[in-house]
Amino acid sequence: MNRREFLLSAAAAVGGGRADVTECLKTVDGSSVAARPAGPRNRHPYSDVDWATALQIKGTTHVHCTTQAHLDAILKRGLEFLTISNYYPSAPWCPLSKMTKNYYRLHHDFPVVVNGKRVAGPFDWNKIVGEWIGELPEEIRAEYPFKEGEKIFKSLPEGILEAPNAEHHHFLYRDGSNVWCLHMNAPGSTFASGTFDQSQKVKFQTGVRGGYNYGSGEFWQTAIDRMLAGLVFPDGGGVTINHPHWSALRRHLILDLLDYDPRVLGIEVIEGAHTNSEYYWDWVLATGRQCFGFFVPDHSVNRKDGDFGVNVLVVPERSVHACLKAYRQGNFYGARRGLGELKFTRIAFSGGDTVEAETDRPAKIEVVTARGVVKCVKSATSIKWTMEKPPFCGGSRRHANAFIRVKAYAIDGSGEELFSQPYMIEDDPVKK
Repeated sequence: MNRREFLLSAAAAVGGGRADVTECLKTVDGSSVAARPAGPRNRHPYSDVDWATALQIKGTTHVHCTTQAHLDAILKRGLEFLTISNYYPSAPWCPLSKMTKNYYRLHHDFPVVVNGKRVAGPFDWNKIVGEWIGELPEEIRAEYPFKEGEKIFKSLPEGILEAPNAEHHHFLYRDGSNVWCLHMNAPGSTFASGTFDQSQKVKFQTGVRGGYNYGSGEFWQTAIDRMLAGLVFPDGGGVTINHPHWSALRRHLILDLLDYDPRVLGIEVIEGAHTNSEYYWDWVLATGRQCFGFFVPDHSVNRKDGDFGVNVLVVPERSVHACLKAYRQGNFYGARRGLGELKFTRIAFSGGDTVEAETDRPAKIEVVTARGVVKCVKSATSIKWTMEKPPFCGGSRRHANAFIRVKAYAIDGSGEELFSQPYMIEDDPVKK
């Protein structure tokens, strides 16, 4: 099966129209990147949500799943919308039913940056690696020649929702230097980059001997353009900035990424292994930029304590398109565990200065703005807060608060935490 057939199969799995995917495929050979207009990020999420009838569907934008055991762990957690984001290569595993062992070692027909130049596929890795395989260690030679194995996922629930995604890495600044540790996902995009070979481990030496870049190898701006051109639905999905805390991302880079295109949706806030980038989130929001927060497992699907992030999408119907639109509009909230111990049943902002939130059981609930926690109830199922003029002379309550978001903490000992998306009350600095 070639890449065109694979992506058309993926489109059928997500319910995308053939025309949408055909347009995406125009960029597979790297000849062009289609520009699509996009409106600003939704500064007032949940405004069009009917909480009485909406469905809450669990998903996540960044999870590595390469075995049936991984998938079983994800499904056990109740995730219904799968956007698996593997790398090496950074290519969509969608639909999962078509993935086989060594799939992309045998079916690589998307472009790769080779010695600094983007080269169109396909790539015959058996032929390429065969030029030097005899010089590699015996344990590595044992994997050669590459052969396609059996299907990886033999047990998939009927009707599971899937969309293409991948984790992209190894980008460049305009001056040609590396953007170290910047990783981005593209939920809803068919874009693929890099190779199967982890060059930093010098396993099959495709990088050191052949100059094949194991990641994007392009300017981050160009890579984002390619991710966006590959979106199956023009009004759904986008790009996420991964684990800023772990990556130690420079703050001005995060702002540059968000300002580049409104479909760069936001940053990861909670991940597996107790990684928390919440302070990055509040810092960005305090600048007046809308920045959605994402909650992910990354590599931690097997954590026995269940402590990793989950996105809870609030949608009018159970469909891939609705889920991807929810990501684009910010109509979802984050859960630290997502095990059903606590959920929001309503989040509403009204009049530009008031927030209300409700939970399905008593919880500690906080309202957070750029000033910090401005209201807290220790055990309740609802909270309401209206902005007041800050307690200093001449202060602007809009500027002082900048944004409003709500947090809820389970008080049953489970450790569950919930995070609403932010409602922006300061003017957008990009428009300024």
